Amino acid sequence: MPAEANGAAGPAGVTGVTGRAAPVDAEYGAAVPAELHDAGAPVDANDPVVPANANAEYGARVEAELAIRRGYLSWDEGRVDEPLELFRQAGRRFAGAGAPTDAAHAAAAEAWALLQLGHRAEAARRARAVLETPHDDPAWPPALTARITLGVATAAETPGAAAAELRRALAAARADGHLHNQAWCLNCQGVALREMGRYEEALASHREAFALLDEVFEEHWKIHFLNGYGETCRLAGRADQALRLHRQALELAPRLGNRHQEALAHEGIAALLAPTDPAGAAEHRAAGRAVLRHLTEAATAAP
Repeated sequence: MPAEANGAAGPAGVTGVTGRAAPVDAEYGAAVPAELHDAGAPVDANDPVVPANANAEYGARVEAELAIRRGYLSWDEGRVDEPLELFRQAGRRFAGAGAPTDAAHAAAAEAWALLQLGHRAEAARRARAVLETPHDDPAWPPALTARITLGVATAAETPGAAAAELRRALAAARADGHLHNQAWCLNCQGVALREMGRYEEALASHREAFALLDEVFEEHWKIHFLNGYGETCRLAGRADQALRLHRQALELAPRLGNRHQEALAHEGIAALLAPTDPAGAAEHRAAGRAVLRHLTEAATAAP
């Protein structure tokens, strides 16, 4: 989804990582969509012992699963508003179908999307509600997304508690052995550490995340991490490395069809060029704004 975007004013005038108003916080990445645990097999409507509403409940589960998977696919395409609504739809349908773990998955994904839109307080509240959901499994799957969301959302406000949540999430991902989720946790930890001003630790976390992505040959995941890593490098005084990362993102984003990350790359390059090449910076800033205008117009025109 999973990974702070820069550019134009968003719904709440959110400030992005470079100090500009941002429509989304999109430098964190995303969790690998977890399997939905409560959806059972189709029921036989002719079986006399099957309750009359069993098929309706199964249908609601199928609709909910389709909604959450559409949300993940939409996220991979660089969107945020649409996934948020799909995750909310999935949560309502799972809850109505009596599938509490799947409803918690959807709620955690909703919290994550809220974070991307810059609604940190609401994202933290939603993530806490997921973590407070009664369950007996110490490795309860929805907790991973909820812990990462809570850790990033509260990094500036309560850095100690936020860091603890992120460490717990990373430990869970390592115990599970899923390299994609480990990379996601590490990238988000890097973003949070940067917001705490712990730049060297943040850089180390980003580097480890990219090493894992190289290990699993997942180039398309990198687009969610490159601009955030570049911003950390910029704030840590590593301008040359930051410029290389943003340019890599600018090359990769159009190939993957991720226009949001393309806009972020332009903004990141503009911030780096501004002190020495104001004309070049203005060109990239204009290009980034053009991409964002296109996305806004496309979203407005959509049925």
